[in-house]
Amino acid sequence: MSKKKDLILITAHCPTEEKRKILLDLVSGLQPIRKDFDLMVVSHTPITFDVQERIDWAIFDKDNELLTDWRHQNQPWFSPTDGKIIQSIFFGNGNTYLTLHKQLITGYSMAKSFGYETIQCVEYDAFFCDFTEFYENVKSLQEYDAILYTKKDGWGEINLQYGIGNFHAAKIKSLPEKIFSFNREKILKELEESDSRTTEKRTQDLYSMNGNKVLFKDHELLMKNGNILRMIDFHKGELEMQWAVPYYDPKSDTVDFIVWNESAENPANVSVIINESELHTFKQVHKFNWHHKSLGKIEEIRSITVLINNKFKNHILIDENNRALFKETNRAYYK
Repeated sequence: MSKKKDLILITAHCPTEEKRKILLDLVSGLQPIRKDFDLMVVSHTPITFDVQERIDWAIFDKDNELLTDWRHQNQPWFSPTDGKIIQSIFFGNGNTYLTLHKQLITGYSMAKSFGYETIQCVEYDAFFCDFTEFYENVKSLQEYDAILYTKKDGWGEINLQYGIGNFHAAKIKSLPEKIFSFNREKILKELEESDSRTTEKRTQDLYSMNGNKVLFKDHELLMKNGNILRMIDFHKGELEMQWAVPYYDPKSDTVDFIVWNESAENPANVSVIINESELHTFKQVHKFNWHHKSLGKIEEIRSITVLINNKFKNHILIDENNRALFKETNRAYYK
């Protein structure tokens, strides 16, 4: 059987039985379009044989580096009141920037080496009943160099000003040369110098290089007829919510703490322990409600431990070596 011209790349990390089943369901659901598309899975966990049987390429890379240095973290924002924006690097569990781009680079390079004309990149936690967008994108890539989907801001959701990261497409011959090689130090330098430390920002920048023509489409087109994207929220991990973070308030010159229940259906209880001795509690925070209090002067705080519903979230150490960086990367802005 001859190789197809068009490739679907699935990036994956499936360390649990639940996640392995989601990947299997995705590739099983894509079988009707294998007559027109080759399927590739690039995974940082071993790919099970039942998945391998249903795809054309299976690539396992055990390196799954999660960036934890404060300088490399994205800074999501939350605005509890008009005129005040809070940003914090302690929202999630680390940044997958490096490891996800390594997966994409692997896919782009293989596609170029083996003569594919287009690539459509999908994260594993998806399911498709309607394949229209795959076929429409192949047609559109005759005119455009890349395709990104944008999503309207939603209440209680993670909102992006760039194309979403869990589905995008490109014409291989239009991609810039730097997209095909992995240089860890160069990519980390890019990350440190970027205003937005997200994979979505870098992907959009790369797709737009050299005057490339990018088609922006509505995310809702992907969600038709039972399609599902982003079944797994990596940032939450085992926690019911994530917005329980400390930040520096320049108006009061204090470290404050904000709890916003952005996702937990049941009321959340948050405990904050300062210097392993001083306890602050936020009790029964209902969904889409927020609570806030001051923890004290930053010079007096050496450690902050955060628990959500008695589950460990963070242990943050602060000293003279990182105090300025804490204030820079976790702070309130006033309009």
